[in-house]
Amino acid sequence: MNIVIIGAGRIGYNTARILAGKHSVMVVEKDEKRFEHVVNTLDVGALHANGASPNTLKGILRSDVDLFMAVTERDETNIFACMLAKKMRPELLTLARMRDLDYTEGDLVSSFLNVDQVISPEYLVARKMMHIAMLENVIDYNAIPFRELEIAKFRMSHNLQGIASIPLKHLPLPGECKILFLHRNGKTLEPRDDEVLLTGDEIVVIAKGNGIAEFNSFLGTTKSSRDILIIGGGVMGKYLVTMLEGRENVSIRLIEEDEDRCRELTQRFSRTLVINDNGADPLVLRNENVGMTDVMVCATGNEESDLLAGLVGKHLGVSKTITSFSNPDYKDIFQMVGIDSAISFYEVVANAIVKQTVPDHGVLILMEGFQKELISVNVGHHSRVRDELIRDIDMPPKSVIAMVLTEDGAIIPEPNVRILEGDTVLLYADRSDTGVLERLFNTRIPMSP
Repeated sequence: MNIVIIGAGRIGYNTARILAGKHSVMVVEKDEKRFEHVVNTLDVGALHANGASPNTLKGILRSDVDLFMAVTERDETNIFACMLAKKMRPELLTLARMRDLDYTEGDLVSSFLNVDQVISPEYLVARKMMHIAMLENVIDYNAIPFRELEIAKFRMSHNLQGIASIPLKHLPLPGECKILFLHRNGKTLEPRDDEVLLTGDEIVVIAKGNGIAEFNSFLGTTKSSRDILIIGGGVMGKYLVTMLEGRENVSIRLIEEDEDRCRELTQRFSRTLVINDNGADPLVLRNENVGMTDVMVCATGNEESDLLAGLVGKHLGVSKTITSFSNPDYKDIFQMVGIDSAISFYEVVANAIVKQTVPDHGVLILMEGFQKELISVNVGHHSRVRDELIRDIDMPPKSVIAMVLTEDGAIIPEPNVRILEGDTVLLYADRSDTGVLERLFNTRIPMSP
């Protein structure tokens, strides 16, 4: 696929880096330092120019360009660039990054602006934060774009239900979910019948219906209401408050240092207590009794500030800390200092653009730092798994059948479920198992860039 990316900020740069492995990528950037950084560090085409200029677009929108993405920091630039590109090449797929709440009303705005897909990393990250904040034991969450499926990672941080050290075969697991893998002390374990859950385990679960919420309750919860403290009232903070104010049994406080922004937030939100102060100041957080807070969300958009606030919050005893990062260097740092959930901007964007770059949308979700992928595979007449019971299928050790989709709906893949021709199988697959899976299903296994 031939792809043009307008903008080489953190989102544009990391998108180009991800896509360059499998696609031909051209990056257009008018800032000289960013342009030179692309030229010196990425194996992509690069053009030092204004990507929203008609003359620039005329020169780069060749007939073989398949996807056009405008991901600069300015919404208006992205909209204008996509509209121009669509005018020049009506058949071209266009994607615009949007930050402002007024531009992110989904299909309505896309149709009005004549842009094929509008994405807001801030909105998508805030949505993940909201789900993680509302479910006490969840540290990662993704909605699967069809069949009302969800996939989440839980951390067993306590043993309220007395389930630790009991073999899985003896546990009354919720019926609408399946444990895919366990992570323990840096190792990945299969959820065999004789395996046990231990405090500190991270548990990857796929579910239909209300299965994720039921599994959260199964692990045990301490209270039904949620007290949430948000640090930062920028774009992402506003998205998050908008979502949380629509939920029941939620108490929301937001700390923002900018006085004018606090005034705007107070006028916009009726159920949120807005505090004009420094959210990374230990004295401020201590005065706000952060140690009794259920969830602290660090959403300033600055990794250093979010890291400092998160460290202070953990030191004062906050139950769960959530933040985000756009610089990949911070991923390991957040994990090392004990931040419970650190959401990557570039992984969120990758999941948004993978729909446009993988044929037939075969890759549904990228997880575990792109090493694991949730993949949709159709079972054909020549598939080796056709008419086989799941217990008889010799799956590679790092991959698992996550769900079976039939004409009658989604089926939890119990050992006695038979795979039939015409079924669609969701695979929670490790990239290293691609060759084995292709032979097993006798088809090409789609993989993300």
